[in-house]
Amino acid sequence: MKIKGNPAIISALVSHVLTWVAFLWLLLWPYSYRGILITQTAGEPPQTTETYTSMLAVNGPQVILPLLFPIIITALLMAVTASNHSKKVVKLTAWPLAAILLGFSILSGFSIGMFYLPAALAASVTAVLLFRRKTKFESSVALPPNKAMLK
Repeated sequence: MKIKGNPAIISALVSHVLTWVAFLWLLLWPYSYRGILITQTAGEPPQTTETYTSMLAVNGPQVILPLLFPIIITALLMAVTASNHSKKVVKLTAWPLAAILLGFSILSGFSIGMFYLPAALAASVTAVLLFRRKTKFESSVALPPNKAMLK
């Protein structure tokens, strides 16, 4: 896998790194949830206390699996990018993966989706770049001679 000079691989890598950043940010950011505790004792005015906590602390470990979904999608996209298949294989894998990630970002946009939107856009760029590239398979196929070249 040659990374230098291959924009599709770089774009897939950027998409994957962005999903990891979003995952860690959403999971561990201590200001994900804000709680206000109001206490009042007899004869005194009420006292409010603000508490902040992470998504992991509030929801527990079961929140990890839904947050890992985009990471799995971009890992599959990286595997498709690193392989050297024909455009038909790329159409059947890269485009749906990018569309799934973009759909996930849009459907969950007002909660966690906005954090994954940059990764979804980078995945879409990867799919476009993969569609436009020539693979070793296609380069090795002998093309028929062009009539203009024969004159």
